[in-house]
Amino acid sequence: MLMERLKEASNSVLWKSVLVLVAVSFVLSGVAGYVMTRTDTSAVKINGEEISQQLFQQQYNNEYQRLSQQLGAQFAAVADTPEFTNGLRTSVLNRLIDQELLRQYASELNLAVSDERVKQEIVSSPIFQVNGKFDNGAYQQLLRQNNMTADNYAEYVREGLRLEQLQAGFGDTEFSVPAQQDEFVKLFFQQRKVRLATLPLADELAKQTVTEQEIQDFYNNNKTAFLVPETVKVQYLDLTAADVEKSVNVTDVEIAQYYQDNKSQFMAKSQQRLAHIQFANETDALDAYQALQGGADFAELAKSKSLDKLSAVKGGDLGWLNAGDVPPAFENAALALEVGQYSQPVKVDNGFHIIKVEERKEAAELPLSAVKEQIANQIRRDLLNNQFYSVEKQIAEKAFEDQSSLQAAAKVADLKIQESGYFSRTSVPTELNFPAVISAVFDSDVAQGGVNSEPMNVGEQHSIVVRVVDHKAEGTKSLEEAKAGIEADLKRQKAEKAVLAQAEELVKALNNDLERPQHIDFGKEQTLVYAENLDPALNNVIFSMAKPEQGKTLYHSAKADNGDIVIVALDSVTEGKPTEQERAQLDMQIAQAERINLQNNLLKSLRARAKIEVNEEFIRQVQE
Repeated sequence: MLMERLKEASNSVLWKSVLVLVAVSFVLSGVAGYVMTRTDTSAVKINGEEISQQLFQQQYNNEYQRLSQQLGAQFAAVADTPEFTNGLRTSVLNRLIDQELLRQYASELNLAVSDERVKQEIVSSPIFQVNGKFDNGAYQQLLRQNNMTADNYAEYVREGLRLEQLQAGFGDTEFSVPAQQDEFVKLFFQQRKVRLATLPLADELAKQTVTEQEIQDFYNNNKTAFLVPETVKVQYLDLTAADVEKSVNVTDVEIAQYYQDNKSQFMAKSQQRLAHIQFANETDALDAYQALQGGADFAELAKSKSLDKLSAVKGGDLGWLNAGDVPPAFENAALALEVGQYSQPVKVDNGFHIIKVEERKEAAELPLSAVKEQIANQIRRDLLNNQFYSVEKQIAEKAFEDQSSLQAAAKVADLKIQESGYFSRTSVPTELNFPAVISAVFDSDVAQGGVNSEPMNVGEQHSIVVRVVDHKAEGTKSLEEAKAGIEADLKRQKAEKAVLAQAEELVKALNNDLERPQHIDFGKEQTLVYAENLDPALNNVIFSMAKPEQGKTLYHSAKADNGDIVIVALDSVTEGKPTEQERAQLDMQIAQAERINLQNNLLKSLRARAKIEVNEEFIRQVQE
């Protein structure tokens, strides 16, 4: 279900993109009067519908952070390259265009979702369930976290359900003939019994010779293969909170004093459990108020009259609320009531509410015993923070005063001077793979050696000081430096070619039922399944061989992924017979692939007839 994919909705790329796509339609309708005179704030316009620069930048930043976490240490090596930046721009832009095209297409098809269906989707959402029931507190919290109204969220859900209808339509229109599916399954799970004979390269390799001219020609024709990147070798100090916290201690006296000085911070907050009935206009609200005055039940009236359908099913109950959880006018009206009382109609934003106070918890001072650990942790954090930056400052001073080495700086916190091997921009050791460090050792004065860097902050209470021990500029290996490797590669190529030719001759003899040569030794029979694809190069050869006749073996030569020359003896072929679970899983994967293919074809068609206006100037500016 759609809502099951929203567990982390507030941080999700899909959440933010679809949400703003919905919002765009409202914004555009409200500013039609001055569209012609306003500044272009779009990143792209699709058939006149604007995708804002703010949304594009937000999506770009989200994707940038996601890739940073996914790639880890490798990210710094590519993050600042033009190829990466341009690729990320294009990817984000295309995704936003595709989403808007699908949204417009859903509108063109008149796909609609009823209010009742939206309500059902929200109420049944797992992210709002507490003890198996809808919890209005969780619902309100999500709205607050994303600065949304209930109407905004309902429209977001409605849009998601419309797109879900469109996706379901893909599955309904794409199909495969059962006979075709059965044939594919048989092939996919087909089993072939084979024996393999590996022909050794060693003897043939020893016979090969390579001339100086061949080496020279290979070197001249493949110079890009011998480029040597800029490399450095460094010494560094790695200062973390762990190096400092051993000197941080918190006493009971400090805890007690902190408690006395900050008692106002340790109060249990006042809370109210409120209920309400929401109306579109004052007339309806006054009618309901008169009914309450006449003895009507508040909960029953909320169920039948309230426009807030989510709280209405619970008799208008909004659950426990803290200060600031509801608009000021709503909260002030509630605070003026006694427990059990309901208010006269109160105007809040564009609606009217009758508010009832079900329960109230007053603010109360928490005892020291209840917050002692919290205070200790806070004092420890403060002391550690101060101590860390004090030590970091002392290290910076010593590193600056004595540029000849890191010895003096290391003594400040009893740190060990660590030394790396040579590395390039694309092979930075994990412990040094931070943008600031990479920039220092390759692009600053530090890169030339002989000086210490300043402490560079690479994380929370984590700093690195570095000095370059040796620096090697970018260059190309000389012929002499590359000669040994070239000679070895050329000899292997010649040996593989010679052995492969021998294998082909042997295969001819074996397929013609001639006597098997003595030096051919086939291994034990093994069963290979196409779906497993253990060795792609061999797999392609083995499963493209014709089926042998009953009791007969067919032979073929091949080159394995590791370069070995192999003769394949194919003894038998058995059609695939997958289990029900394997068949169901494959059918699901096939159906998914077909839906994706259909959607891609649809998007190509929609793009072909759409008017897409990209704000090229803005796109070029992103992350420049």
